[in-house]
Amino acid sequence: MSKSHFLKNTFFFSVATLISRILGYLRDATVAYIFGANPLTDAFFVAWRIPNTLRQLIAEGSFNAAFIPIFSDLTKNSPDNAKRYLSSLFSIYTLVLSVITVFAVIFSDFIVGIIAPGLSEKGTLEEASALLKIVFPYLILVGWVSFFMAVLNTKDRFFIPAVSPAVLNLSFIFFAFMLSPYYGIYSLAFGAVVGGVLQVLIQIPLLIKERIKINLSFRLLPEIKETFKRLIPAFASFGVSQFAFIVDTVIASFLVGGAISYLYYANRIFQLPIGIFAIGVGNALLVSLSKHRSENNTTAFMNDLNTGLRFAVFISVPATLGMIILGKEIITALLQRGSFSSSDTEMTYLALIGYSIGLTGYALTRPLKSAFFSVGDTKTPLYSTVFGLLVSIILALIFGFLLNWGVFGLALASSAGGISGFLYLTFFSRFKIDVVELFKTFLKTSFSGIVMIIFILILKKMVTNIYLQVFAGVVLGASVYFLTSYLVKEKSALFFADAVRKKFIRR
Repeated sequence: MSKSHFLKNTFFFSVATLISRILGYLRDATVAYIFGANPLTDAFFVAWRIPNTLRQLIAEGSFNAAFIPIFSDLTKNSPDNAKRYLSSLFSIYTLVLSVITVFAVIFSDFIVGIIAPGLSEKGTLEEASALLKIVFPYLILVGWVSFFMAVLNTKDRFFIPAVSPAVLNLSFIFFAFMLSPYYGIYSLAFGAVVGGVLQVLIQIPLLIKERIKINLSFRLLPEIKETFKRLIPAFASFGVSQFAFIVDTVIASFLVGGAISYLYYANRIFQLPIGIFAIGVGNALLVSLSKHRSENNTTAFMNDLNTGLRFAVFISVPATLGMIILGKEIITALLQRGSFSSSDTEMTYLALIGYSIGLTGYALTRPLKSAFFSVGDTKTPLYSTVFGLLVSIILALIFGFLLNWGVFGLALASSAGGISGFLYLTFFSRFKIDVVELFKTFLKTSFSGIVMIIFILILKKMVTNIYLQVFAGVVLGASVYFLTSYLVKEKSALFFADAVRKKFIRR
């Protein structure tokens, strides 16, 4: 896979994810408008966070990390075994997810009590438990979605799998508006389950087109055992941010009412650049590196890895600065209406700043983890996760209780955990990372980011309309950043400019 092919796959994934995330913000705006931020929304977000955290662990890297290297090798060397492996893995995978779901539904009271014990004081523990019973079967559905996504990615199909969350968000919006007058907060739970069904259905036509057949089989092939052997540590290694968010939830449940919701809304905005670019780089790079590994092409392997690392910096630096400079305006434009007040905006913005500080660390972690997983090393990413998680827990307790930094402190602790995990991966990396070029990229993107900040600040002085500030700030600010990066000859900017130029020349 060429460098252009790898970045092309990243582009398709990113565009699809952008569509899904835009609808996700419309979903959040809908929830904020109808329900606001209060103990009742805290109850729903706690119930939704549990299966959704598992969804993030499954769908945003861990399953791909365990599955794609093995499946790529089998497809190249033994196509018949690849088909048998696919059917057996799907059947056993579904069985495991079903057992977890049944367990969670039966013990929902206990699980909610552990995750958010402070809800009992607010009188919404029972509501959270009931909501969890409804939404948890979504785990099985999203498990299928992630499975199909991984298979389709190996066929260089990235757009449809990445855009599937869009239908989940549409389902949330529809059920919130249509059923909330009758079922209240429970309408969101119903929307989650129906949305999961739609996510599965949208991928079926593409599976048929690629002639992918899956039969019922529970044969414990050697490759199945190896997959689950890799999957368990992969869950942990991709879950440092998700585990940190759970820690945030436990501590936030003891803070002011609405704290969980503030963290949720801030994290949703923070996840936009991660979801659009960082995960896209990680997924596309994992496919690329796994193929290079199966072909023993070390040169191409290292070229793609270093390209992925530089691209992660190229995207994350301006995103970090943009969320800090325009974050309050973005939250106001997206959420501040109906039951969502200006004080809710202030608290959400504080949390967003805390999360934004760790964005580059999170972004760089994705390509590095893809490299480790592509060579079958799941232990190093696991250890990095444990290290990052310990840092985030310790700092969350210090920032949240000792220093009383509130939601900002909890979000900052989560960022520190993500950065610590990246530093661990870098220290124990066996890959020949081009540190000089990576540092040059950081310097050039930082300079371009400063120019972008100056432009946005001037724009905010000149334009008073909040929606125009956000739209113009994002679009024109990104344009200024890209142009400046091109002028200082940053490699990612040069590559995309060259790709666009060639596209128009062909026409």
